Amino acid sequence: MSFTPKLLNDPLSAADELLEGLIEAYNGQCYKVGARSIVKNDIPDGKVSLLVGGGAGHEPIYHAMVGTNMADGAACGDIFAAPAPNIVQEATTAIDRGNGVLYLYGNYAGDVMNFDVGAEMSEAADVHVQTVLIADDVASAPPERKKDRRGVAGLVPIVKIAGAASQTAETLEDLGAITEKASLQTRSIGAAMAPGSIPATGKPTFELGAGMVGLGMGIHGEAGVGEIPLPSADELTVKMLDLIVEDFEKDADVEALKSGDEIVFFINSLGATTMMECLVCMRKAAEYFEERGIEIFDVLMGPYVTCQEMAGISFSITRVDEELKQLWSMPCQSFCYSKMEGPLKGGSATVTKTANNSKAVTKKAKQVAQKALDLSKSSAGLSLEQTKQMSLLVAEKIIAAEPILSQADRDLGDGDHGLGMARGFTALTKQLSENSHDNLRNLYQEAGNALLTTMGGASGVVFGSLFLAGGKTMHGAEFFGSHELSHLLSQSLKDVMSRGGAKPGDKTMIDALHPAAEAAKANIDKPLSESIIAVAAAAEAGKEASKAMIATMGRAKTLGEKTIGLPDAGAISVSIILNTMADFING
Repeated sequence: MSFTPKLLNDPLSAADELLEGLIEAYNGQCYKVGARSIVKNDIPDGKVSLLVGGGAGHEPIYHAMVGTNMADGAACGDIFAAPAPNIVQEATTAIDRGNGVLYLYGNYAGDVMNFDVGAEMSEAADVHVQTVLIADDVASAPPERKKDRRGVAGLVPIVKIAGAASQTAETLEDLGAITEKASLQTRSIGAAMAPGSIPATGKPTFELGAGMVGLGMGIHGEAGVGEIPLPSADELTVKMLDLIVEDFEKDADVEALKSGDEIVFFINSLGATTMMECLVCMRKAAEYFEERGIEIFDVLMGPYVTCQEMAGISFSITRVDEELKQLWSMPCQSFCYSKMEGPLKGGSATVTKTANNSKAVTKKAKQVAQKALDLSKSSAGLSLEQTKQMSLLVAEKIIAAEPILSQADRDLGDGDHGLGMARGFTALTKQLSENSHDNLRNLYQEAGNALLTTMGGASGVVFGSLFLAGGKTMHGAEFFGSHELSHLLSQSLKDVMSRGGAKPGDKTMIDALHPAAEAAKANIDKPLSESIIAVAAAAEAGKEASKAMIATMGRAKTLGEKTIGLPDAGAISVSIILNTMADFING
């Protein structure tokens, strides 16, 4: 499949350059902070601040939702990739006015891990942080597992309500509670008639048969959870709305949509879908709601949550009570979305104070105290300089494998894993080549930071943790030997599982890292030349075993049995890293 050429300079610089353009378009109302964040100019002291964020490529969200009665700042990642923790912290520091910062973003593994690390960094600097995850996609998990759902276009009405609420919220807990309320009452579903693409590769994010619709597709280009023959606009509208209405009925935490309920109805174009098509669907949706006695309080329509040139549409329903209607009616202005006052007129929207027994869900960052570890050391192995050269060779092999890794990720997700790995290991190469390092601990700490701050997405935290583990385990080490290898892999396995929640069998990089760590532990007293061969073989076997697994984590989890027969891209990367180390050590 071919796509219309994109008007870009270097595709790998697109996220940075679009943010620079957005700053100019805001014409003095916002400014750039740090690596890739955008912040309002006029945040009052004492305000409970609202930070949104996510990957680029979905313009105008998220970074264009900063403005009057909207978000106070946004942390911007690369194309379809979460912002790195340093970006999140920079944005948090810039918008904090002493009364806490609420993080509001889509429920994706990479975003969760990167924002959590950013929250830990911010909490360590005495900024109180709370998180609300947007998880509105009814196609990605059933109601009883709605916390596993993806965040899709419902983020627009949720951010609009949260932005209004942040103007009068007295405490961070108050803002978190009203935002949770809006999130619980918001449900979405999408359908794609043609895929989008990643600018750096020019390849479609998934394959779709001629005359078929991907129902339940994701905004990063993930394929739909099911394919159906392309129906008429009326038929597709009814089918999609039925799925949302049925979800309200099946969810024990909310009441079913009923006659007399009022909703904000959002029709979103995913990029290439025209206003004509949206309006044709709007006409049928209005008829659908009228037949059920459901009143449309307000309508939102347009290309707000896009996926490059994807041809597709999504519907979002937010049920509103009097409190949410007041907040929705507050006027707002941002590059993404602006509205005048209404439908309700007069009065000022206020946020109900949270009772002490509030059940609002929070994700306060944990401050992790790092303790000195008593670890055995090797009396032989690679020197500091040899370890550095081995790391540079690993980077070279990972960068060269970008097409393989991107294709593997495209088969199961959105296709950006190889690009992120290449970007991160290019930064690692620069860091190690241009700087001196006093010891193995320092070498691995700096290498890990290079990955963590440049890759974004889940991979940035995961593979950054793989190297950062050396900063925790190699204190006092004179050689990189079998003991250092074992401690490194065991610590990184622990950190990655803690960060992302994955376990062996979930079809992630853990399925290669776990057997590798076990092999390293079993061979800890053997020479490095022997232990690394066992470790690399175990990682390779784990990667191959992942082919038979059904993905239960990350963006691939919605594909179910379609993931059988394909290896996880992260597991491939782990295998490449360890096999390259084995080649260097035994070369």
